[in-house]
Amino acid sequence: MKTLVAAVFAASLGSATPAFTQSTDIETEATEIVLNSAKFLASRPAFSFSWFVTFDEVTDDQKITYIRSGNTLMVRDSGFYSHTEREDTLRDYYWDGSEFTIFSPNEDFYVSTEFSGSFDDLVEAVREKTGTVLPMWSILSESFPDELLSDVEAAAYLGTTLIAGQEAHHIVFREADEDWQVWISADEEAPWPLMLFGTRRNDPEDPQYRVFMSDWDAGPDTDPAQFKFEPDEGALRLYFPQLSAMTKSSSDQ
Repeated sequence: MKTLVAAVFAASLGSATPAFTQSTDIETEATEIVLNSAKFLASRPAFSFSWFVTFDEVTDDQKITYIRSGNTLMVRDSGFYSHTEREDTLRDYYWDGSEFTIFSPNEDFYVSTEFSGSFDDLVEAVREKTGTVLPMWSILSESFPDELLSDVEAAAYLGTTLIAGQEAHHIVFREADEDWQVWISADEEAPWPLMLFGTRRNDPEDPQYRVFMSDWDAGPDTDPAQFKFEPDEGALRLYFPQLSAMTKSSSDQ
């Protein structure tokens, strides 16, 4: 799960309990709950949710925590939309299955390119050509469950707890360089992930990454127009060669 952890969930735990930190056991109950949630997400034809992320960056003098937040809509046969906020920077991402756009609402500029591959192809092309990681991409992917636990060396189920009145499973995992813990709704019909924390143990400052997810909706509005960007009259279109190069990538696949 190293790629997923680093790119989106970046998750680990630091130290859960003394018993867990000394253990190399993988509890079946822990892995089953997490995989069931991942498969549930991958099987949803449509869903939307809000998210809030905090992450640490270590300087020479101190550890500083930054914040990113947003909301995301995925409809597998139509496309996706995501709005993100980080400090005073706003970004909207649109993809309708044939055209991908990044829009800056507060600066009123945008960049667009044709792209007709799969969502996973889009994620890879954007990252390869521009270095941009699409927000919360891994849980939007239909392949999310495939390698989720491939690097896990230990896992433990810590029981249930309440999160804003909602019962949730609490599960911890250990990998070679990272520990992570996740809270998943105990509702068997809707096992949405609610929180995920992490710590990178190979860094002496133990930087953490924390993801909070809420407002899950398995029946959102699926109007395809939501995924197609329509600029206002004054919007400035910019041309980035790296983004335009994605068009060729999509046609080659």
